Amino acid sequence: MKLTFKRVLGVVFSVALISTVAVTGPVNAATKTLLVEHVFQLTSTDPGRSFEQTGNMINRALYETLLTYKGGDASTQVPGLATKWKANANATRFTFTLNKNAKFADGTKVTSADVVFSLNRLKNIKGNPSSLMAGITVSAPNASTVVLTTEKPTPQVLSIVTSPSLGILNSKVAKANGATDAADASTTDKALEFLKTQSIGSGPYTLRSFNLTSEVVLQKNTKYWGADKPGYDRIVVRNVPVNVQRLNVIKGSSSIAADLSPDQAEGVGSRVNVVEGKASNVFFLYLSANDAFSPATAFTSNPKCVEAARYAINYNKIVRYAGTGAIQAPGIIPSFFSGALKQKDAIKQDTARAKAAFDACGIKDTPVEIGYWGDGGAVNGLNFGSLAALVDEDLRAVGFKTRLKGAPIAVSLPLYRENKEEMGLWLWGPDWPDSTNYTESFSPGTKVGLRMGWLEGSDPVIEDLRAKAGVETNNRKRATLFRKWQREMNKRSPLIPLVQPAAILVANKSVRGVSDHPIWKINLTEIK
Repeated sequence: MKLTFKRVLGVVFSVALISTVAVTGPVNAATKTLLVEHVFQLTSTDPGRSFEQTGNMINRALYETLLTYKGGDASTQVPGLATKWKANANATRFTFTLNKNAKFADGTKVTSADVVFSLNRLKNIKGNPSSLMAGITVSAPNASTVVLTTEKPTPQVLSIVTSPSLGILNSKVAKANGATDAADASTTDKALEFLKTQSIGSGPYTLRSFNLTSEVVLQKNTKYWGADKPGYDRIVVRNVPVNVQRLNVIKGSSSIAADLSPDQAEGVGSRVNVVEGKASNVFFLYLSANDAFSPATAFTSNPKCVEAARYAINYNKIVRYAGTGAIQAPGIIPSFFSGALKQKDAIKQDTARAKAAFDACGIKDTPVEIGYWGDGGAVNGLNFGSLAALVDEDLRAVGFKTRLKGAPIAVSLPLYRENKEEMGLWLWGPDWPDSTNYTESFSPGTKVGLRMGWLEGSDPVIEDLRAKAGVETNNRKRATLFRKWQREMNKRSPLIPLVQPAAILVANKSVRGVSDHPIWKINLTEIK
């Protein structure tokens, strides 16, 4: 199957939508409007509930965090709302000193009380990003100092606090509009609809309008307190299929195309700049370990079934599909994070082994569905439907009776999150830029582990490595533990890493400061 398969599906989808996607005309420098086109991964602009990449990109411009990163870097924290920070020797107490000049968009001073409220609300609201605050307690000794303490050594706290989900809200305004940080906030917090209409942060931009399916508009915060002032009067982030993104950025009717594949970025002409890098996203397949969910999962939970799928897949074909700059994912941790595996560690296709394992599994003619984001969803230019078709072809070749079951993101994502898929094809972009994000998310009993039906106690070896990696503070020893954890995952987990694609941004030459970031994709606040 050649690379054009992706293009065919993308063109079909874009033709269906093109009549509903308005093109605004050439970007006018006089109005200072930045138009970013992106395939939305978005649920809201409430930091306590938003945990998808589009939401991270938007919320980072609206709500500031204690620490952040510059450009595409995800290794060295820089000041955000905090000017100074320190950790104790065993990484259980982290102290932050707030910038005395920090102000919300309404001119109100940012205090430690706002930080305590925002982080406790995040924890207690029990939204998808609430797991970031697991085991962390926040307190405020005085108006300008915030202390985060942990139950056990947690060196990744300094990375966690950079997440836009830990963005700081104006607590007074939030409370007046239904927000609460109380222990029962999961049922008593009523601020979601309010936070879809306006923002209450301290960032360089404020929310002008929000539409979950079409566009989000930001406007310059004229009272922004920081030294790095907003580069645009207005930023429009629009939900646009990748093929239309390519056409618009070439014509100059958009500023940035965020989702082009390497193939689509070829031949875009000299009027744009192409920013290339390695994506932090890793696409993966999993087989449900919940043996009671359906007749199929009685078999997919069998290690032999997982083995059959793992060795059936033609990984080289998938990498060719992903295009220049893509690599096979040898493990779930991306190539530039601590403890990433090398290409020599990657699983190699072995159809003879796959067929033997399939026979031993016993699934035979039992149909099994592969769920995925199926309404044209694409990330890094990779269409989920096309990728699912490649995997389906390989699984069928060794005997699986697979059925593709793509659905719009509003349908497919909850099914994945609620452990209601027999097989699933998804991706993972880091919640915080540290390899503990993977050990703490994919091990038995963790967030994605539970989505796969993989319960705590399922694999003591993997769980022990997870526990050790989570408290180790020596960088060399941490990297060793991450590698061991991934090798064991590749042997026995329900997870099959597939591909780490290239990250490509195509931008109008009038736009400066464009870089790809693992957490928030594009640093909107740094673009000039």
